[in-house]
Amino acid sequence: MAISVRVKTVLFSVFNNKLHIYLPGQRLPQGLVAHGISLNKLAMSVIESVAGQAINESYLEQLYTFSHPFEQMMEVDVVYYLLLPAEKISEFYQESWIAADSVSRNISEYGIISYAIQRLRWKVEYTNVVYSLLPREFTLSELQRIYESILGRKLDKRNFRRKILSLGLLRSSGRKRTGLKARPARMFRFRERKPSMVQVF
Repeated sequence: MAISVRVKTVLFSVFNNKLHIYLPGQRLPQGLVAHGISLNKLAMSVIESVAGQAINESYLEQLYTFSHPFEQMMEVDVVYYLLLPAEKISEFYQESWIAADSVSRNISEYGIISYAIQRLRWKVEYTNVVYSLLPREFTLSELQRIYESILGRKLDKRNFRRKILSLGLLRSSGRKRTGLKARPARMFRFRERKPSMVQVF
């Protein structure tokens, strides 16, 4: 029996205070596995074509694998999800990003997308992977908006700041964001831009 293996990617980004998904033509981007290329590498090649540049620090995770058996062949889909900072999205592809809460339930891959969103929400509760959605330097307000966009709910500002600073994930960059209506805001960096376990919520 012949086997065909495809890699599908659920690309997440946050901009305009909303979680977005890359969905050109109402379909998840995909690539067909060929000899000499790993599944991870194929997933990254799809993602880098959207970004228009190499992606080095974004968080990539295999979501799950499922199969479609037919009489003469077997189709296998390996699904990944990746977090892509808004600053790395190529302008050419911006129109293909859809707010997560606007994705139609009628599209064929809605089940995959909804599961990926749930996995992402679980992931940000006990890891630091939101670093993948932020530039090198950011304010605590910008960090809070990332969490709120993913979780789909508002967070108490004072409690959030107290908790996030107590975790030891961040360090001050020594700079301040100016040019805002409010007073200048302190800028922070993640101590490490790689996945680690931490109980955020």
